[in-house]
Formats: sequence, structure tokens, C-alpha cells
Amino acid sequence: MIHTPITRPKVKRPAAKKSRCLCGSGKRYAKCCRPRDMEIRGAVVALNTKMRQSEAEHRDFVEKHGHIRRPMGVEMNGRIHSVLGSSIYVQAEPGPYNFINAIHDHALNFFGIERLEAEESRDLSDRHPALQWMYEHIDAAPHGAKQDGNGAAWFRFAYDLFTIRDNAQLQLDLREKLLAPKSFQAARYELKVAAICAAAGFDLAFEDERDPKTKHPEFVGTDRFTGTKIAVEAKSRHRRGVLGFVGGLERPPAEKVDIRKLVLEAYAKRPQHPFYVFVDLNLPPANAGDMERWESELRGTLNDLEAEGYLDACPANITFFTNDPSHYVGRDAIGGTADMIWVRCTSARTPQIPHPDSDIERRLLTAHKQRLVPPTGFHETP
Repeated sequence: MIHTPITRPKVKRPAAKKSRCLCGSGKRYAKCCRPRDMEIRGAVVALNTKMRQSEAEHRDFVEKHGHIRRPMGVEMNGRIHSVLGSSIYVQAEPGPYNFINAIHDHALNFFGIERLEAEESRDLSDRHPALQWMYEHIDAAPHGAKQDGNGAAWFRFAYDLFTIRDNAQLQLDLREKLLAPKSFQAARYELKVAAICAAAGFDLAFEDERDPKTKHPEFVGTDRFTGTKIAVEAKSRHRRGVLGFVGGLERPPAEKVDIRKLVLEAYAKRPQHPFYVFVDLNLPPANAGDMERWESELRGTLNDLEAEGYLDACPANITFFTNDPSHYVGRDAIGGTADMIWVRCTSARTPQIPHPDSDIERRLLTAHKQRLVPPTGFHETP
């Protein structure tokens, strides 16, 4: 039996109506607002991509350099205009210019033309300690090609100075102490510790040094993320013939740490917040034997203090012991194991004021490491 397929009649469907633009023009959307809408969508996509890229760059910067503001600068007419706080610094001469050049110029500006001219009229050994580093570095490496101890000391100082000026109020008292050769060492270390705390994410408020009634710390830091306040003290060990210090005993062949007095001076403070003490050991480059001997002496000092009851309800939540031997290295090359920057710390088991919930010890140790290498480029802003 043969089946004959059934042929269904074709049904003519009505033509689809061309959509009219919602703007009310009566025109078709494709010929009216669609090109503009596509342009806007493309701009939004590009903007979102740029924002994600900027956020990724910011996270990378924070990971490398901490919670400080990214160096900002833009090239105009062949010169870099860099931003510091509320001021703009303009590159003096056209040519290659990066952030390292900018902090160098800013540090010179900190001293001022008159002071720089007066310093140049003195013998090199009589100049301000920081300017000795700068002049000796420039003389030894006119184009900055050699990484020597003087250069490391000068640029670390310049970077800390830039960070505090850009992220916190540089108190007049601290500025005056930094400019005075006799008080420079202690002020330099206070500046370093302040820069570390800024990189760790703290806003700083310097205490009034002219108030003799209160044994207050150097400054109070407020955590930008939790609002927690901490008190910070900085002490630097003076050694004869180092950083312009002429007092004290002759340096023995086997240098000792000898920081018991400084620690007790710091513990005599009466802060109202969790207390963090930084002690600069100011020791020269070390071989393995030196490090072992110094660490043994540190442990012995802390054990003695504990046995004598100073660590029962300890005034300091954490005590950091740091060392940067770059100023000992001078014109010699830097970057070896012996002249490394290092830090050790001890956390109180029973502090007078309980430890904050946030991991401040880790953050401060991380910030100490992040301060070793400053950024080189600028973040350009439109």
C-alpha cells in the first residue's frame, strides 16, 4: 500500500515589526539611539576594566610598600610634577627622573638652600650627619651607579622623611631635632619608627615634647582599620664616634649590645594605650659569630629583666630591637649578608594593658620589611 504524504499549506507569517526607539523620535532604535548606547556601554566596560586594573595595582603596591600613599606625579613640558602632601614639586632639569630622584630633592629641600650652602663651607667631617652621607655618596658615585653605605643611609632617611611628610604631620619639634646634629640620631630613629607605623596602617599624632609633667611616648598611632590606638616609643643606642656622638666610652673591639638602660627608660613611660617600644641597637655589620653573641646578650638582658620583675605586668606589649648598619659601611659597597637590616622582637606574656585583638606585631614586622626598598616610579593621575 502506497502512502501519499500530506502536504500542508504554507502559512504566511506577518513580518516582524521594526522596533521603534524608546526616546519617542519615531525612528527605528538601530538608526536612532543604539550607536550612542553602544558607545556608552563600551565606555562603561573600559572604565570597569581600568578600575579593576587600578585596584589590582593598589593591592600590589600595598603588599610591597605598605599602607602609604602611592607616589603621585605627572609629566608636563618634559618635567615631572610630583605631589607631596599639599605641595607640588617640579623637576629642576629636564631628563630621566623617578621617585628616588624626587625623595632626594625633597630631602635637600628639607634642609633649605641657606643651610646647604653653610654646610658646604665646612669640612666634610663637621657637616650634618645626613649631609655627610649625601655628599660622600655623590662624590663616590656622581651618577648614583654605586650602591654604597652612604647612599643607602641617605635614601632611607629621605624615604622616611617623604613618608611622614606625605602621610602624617611632621611636628616642628621633630623637624628641629632632625636638623640639629647633636639630636639627629635620636630624631632619625623616631622618624624611621614613625614611617614604619605609617606603612603598617596607623595615623600618627606626635606628643608634645615640651610637656615635662607627663612621661608620654613619642607618638600615638590610630589604626585606620579598627580605630585601635597604640602608644609608640623609640630609643637609639649612642656609640662613641658614630653619627657625630663624641661622648661615652671608647668602642671595644668586641662591640656589646648594652641596651638595658634604654629599655628601662622606655618602660618608665606611662602610656594610656597598648605600648610598643622600638630600640635601635646601632651596631656595625656583623658576621655569624657577632650575631650569635649579640642575640645571646639580648636574651640574657631580657631574662635578667624578667627575673627582676620588670616583665611582670610589663609596660610594653611588644619590644622591637632593630639594626641598620648602613652608616658604618660608608663608601664601601652594601648589600651583603653582614650589613643586612634586621629586627628581633619580644612579646610580653602579661602586659599592663592587654594586647589588642588585631595582629599588630605581624603588621609592624611586615612594615619594617616593606621599608627596605622604596618604589621607583610614580602613579600618574589624570
